[in-house]
Amino acid sequence: MVRVLIITICVICDIWLLHQIWIAEKNLRSTSEKLLWSAMILLFHVITVAIYIFLDSNNNSNNQNNSDDGQTIYL
Repeated sequence: MVRVLIITICVICDIWLLHQIWIAEKNLRSTSEKLLWSAMILLFHVITVAIYIFLDSNNNSNNQNNSDDGQTIYL
């Protein structure tokens, strides 16, 4: 559930930023500058998702390795 919430927030922020660049500031930036900013937004989104997936997969593997279901016999 938390994953879906985080992804939804990221997508909403990306859409808002792209809206600000292309719609809200129509006359303030050139098309090439808008394209550059759009590429930067999408690049940072991909980097952020990659970091999230990497950290989440490390956390899940640590939890699976350290989980004790009560079936381990200690001598």
